[in-house]
Amino acid sequence: MKDRFGLETRGDPKAVEALGEAVAALYAMQPEAMGFLKAAAADPDCALARMLGAYLGLMSSERGPGAAAVKRMGEIAPADARETAHLGVIRAWAAGDWAGASRRLDGVLEAWPNDPIALNAAHQLDFFLGDAERLRSRPTEALGAWDPSDPAYPYLSGMQAFGLEELGDYPAAEGAARKALDGAPRDVWAQHALVHALEMQGRSQAGLDLLEARRAHWGHDHFLKVHTAWHAALFALETDGPERALSLYDATVWDGGPDPLAMTLIDSAGLLWRLKLDGVDAGGRWDRLSDEWALRDEGAWYAFNDLHAVLAHCGAGRLDRARALVDRMAEAAASPDPAATNAQALRAAGLAAARGVLAFAEGDFAVSVAFLAPVRRLLSVFGGSHAQRDAWQRTLLVAALRGGETGFARVLVRERLAERPDSPWSRARLSELDALSR
Repeated sequence: MKDRFGLETRGDPKAVEALGEAVAALYAMQPEAMGFLKAAAADPDCALARMLGAYLGLMSSERGPGAAAVKRMGEIAPADARETAHLGVIRAWAAGDWAGASRRLDGVLEAWPNDPIALNAAHQLDFFLGDAERLRSRPTEALGAWDPSDPAYPYLSGMQAFGLEELGDYPAAEGAARKALDGAPRDVWAQHALVHALEMQGRSQAGLDLLEARRAHWGHDHFLKVHTAWHAALFALETDGPERALSLYDATVWDGGPDPLAMTLIDSAGLLWRLKLDGVDAGGRWDRLSDEWALRDEGAWYAFNDLHAVLAHCGAGRLDRARALVDRMAEAAASPDPAATNAQALRAAGLAAARGVLAFAEGDFAVSVAFLAPVRRLLSVFGGSHAQRDAWQRTLLVAALRGGETGFARVLVRERLAERPDSPWSRARLSELDALSR
C-alpha cells in the first residue's frame, strides 16, 4: 500500500500508518516517534519500520547501540528495490563505511526523491561527515519533491537552514529557519539552525532572548533538549559569565542520570573545556565525565566522539586515559581499508586535533600549536558543527598565547572578530595580546 508520502510500503495498513507517524515525529524531534515506531515494527511484514530502528541506532554515533539496533532489525528478505537499497545503506554504515552509506543514500534519493527515511538518515550522515554542501542541497532538493500539503513539509526548510548555516551563509540560514518556524512552531531543528546562525555571528544576547521566548517549544523532553541547553550555556558564557554557564550545565546539560547519551557527553565535554580554557575550575564534574567516557570505550569508532573523550580525560587530569585513547586512534588511523571512513577522518585532521589537545594538557603549548595549526581549516572532516569544533579553534588560540606565539595568536583573533565582531571572548583575547605588547 502507499504510505502518507505516496510511497509503496509493505505492511499492515495500521503498521504503515504508524510508520508514517513515527517519521513525522522524528522530523519534529519528538519522543513520541518511538511509540509509533514500536507499533509499526510489531508487524513482521513492515520491514521499513525495522530498518528505521536500525538507522536510529546508527545515528547514535556509537558502535554498541548501532550494532545492537542492526541486530534487532534481524534478517530481512527485501521485497522491492527500495527495501533492498535501504538494506545496503544500513550494512555499509554498520561496517564503518559511513561515506559509502552516504553515497548509497544518494542513490535512494535519486530513485525516490520524497523518501523521508532516506532524507532523515542522509541529513544526519552529512552532519557526521561534516559535509556542509550536502546538508544544504539534500533538503533543498526535497523541497521540490515533497508534497507541500504534508504536515512534515515545513521541517525541510529547517534542515535546509542548518546546511546554509554550516556553509557560512548566516542571513539565508536565519531566513530559512524563521520560515520553517512560521510553518511548524515546534520545529526544534529549525530553532537549532537559527541558534547556530546567531552563535556563529557572536549574537549571544539575541540567542538567549530567542531561547527564552521559545522555551515552551524546547523546555520539555525532546531529542534536542540537552543540546539546546548547551547552546544556552554557550550564550550565557559570553553574556553572563561562567557561573551562569555552570548553572545551566548542572540543571540540564548533565542530568546525572544513568547511561547518558553520547550527545550528552559530547556537549558536556565541549562546555567544560571552554571553561577550562578560561581558567574556570569545574571541580568534580570533570571526573564524572571522564569516568562515563571510559565506560564506553569503543575502540575508535567515530573520531568526533573520541575527540570529546580526549577533552574529558584531559580536563579531569586523567592523562593516562587520554594517552591510551590517542594511541588507539593512531592505530585506527593506520587502517589500509579504503572504506574505513573513521580512519580517513583521523588521518586528515582528527589525530592531529587529539594530539594537540593532549599536548596542551601536558603544558607543551608549542607542540599543541604545531599539531593544531596545520589542520585548523580541515576540522570539518571529522564531523560536527562549526560551533562544536570551535573548542579546538579556541584551544589553538590559547596555546598560541601561552606559548608566546603572539603574532600568530593575533591573526587568529582577527579572524574570529571578523566573523564575530561582538564576541566578548575574542575581545578578551585581543586585550591579552595588547597587554603583552605594551
